[in-house]
Amino acid sequence: MLIERDSKTAFVGQNGQGKSTLAKIMVGELDYKGHLKLGHNVQIGYFAQNQAEYLDGSKTVLDTMIDAANEKNRSKVRDILGSFLFRGDEVEKYVKVLSGGERNRLALAKMLLQPFNVLVMDEPTNHLDIKSKSVLKQALQNFEGTLILVSHDRDFLQGLTNKVYEFKDRKIKEYLGDINFYLEQKKVEDFRAIEKKQSKPKNTDKEAKKDKGISFQDQKLLKSLKNKLSSVENKISALEKEIAEIDHDLLMNYDETIANPQFFEKYQDKKKALEKHMKSWESITLDLEKMES
Repeated sequence: MLIERDSKTAFVGQNGQGKSTLAKIMVGELDYKGHLKLGHNVQIGYFAQNQAEYLDGSKTVLDTMIDAANEKNRSKVRDILGSFLFRGDEVEKYVKVLSGGERNRLALAKMLLQPFNVLVMDEPTNHLDIKSKSVLKQALQNFEGTLILVSHDRDFLQGLTNKVYEFKDRKIKEYLGDINFYLEQKKVEDFRAIEKKQSKPKNTDKEAKKDKGISFQDQKLLKSLKNKLSSVENKISALEKEIAEIDHDLLMNYDETIANPQFFEKYQDKKKALEKHMKSWESITLDLEKMES
């Protein structure tokens, strides 16, 4: 695999296929066997899902940034904070009182202070609220270096990457196009359809005969798992439709849509519920695979 200078690359595929593992190898987080060569003058920045956990709660937002800055960009700290929605007295807040979304924004702002020319980001939107996600996307669109994104978020990846590597069955396949091109090639509309397609057990005659040999208790458990899977899939479909409608409303009439003071809270609740059901779907699918293998 060759990651070219200034390229914008997405790592996609089913969970457990090695995307995050390769990202961690690239940034020196994991020991490995094999050969990895960095280009001349490569300076890598890494952002993981739990990056905000490493912030010092006893510092203010402003102090966190100043301590991470150097002589060249220290004068730009307040401007950078402003672009990440920390304005006025908000910069004097202590990190320990920030919300989850605010902490993630601060972690991102702090990382972008560093003189990186390569950014590796592992599921950066998993714990971001809609405002933080929008800010991050804009910052990455303005980033002039090499970008590698591990993500399942189609909306986030749109307009950010121009090459896709799919991780599947211990192999990596290159797609020379953006995320829409990749999904068109796979003939699906979203990543969940790909994961479902990959993990769905084949109902062959051989397996059908094998099913007859399992115990009555296992048959009951198998039926129960399939019912749960169907129920979870219906909930996921309903939530995805609701979230898509909200995203459309935001795009068409942002100010009117956010006029409700509880809008962002309700929106985040739907996102969290979707994430919860997705994890449940993955767990049930794995249990089914184990029973039918």
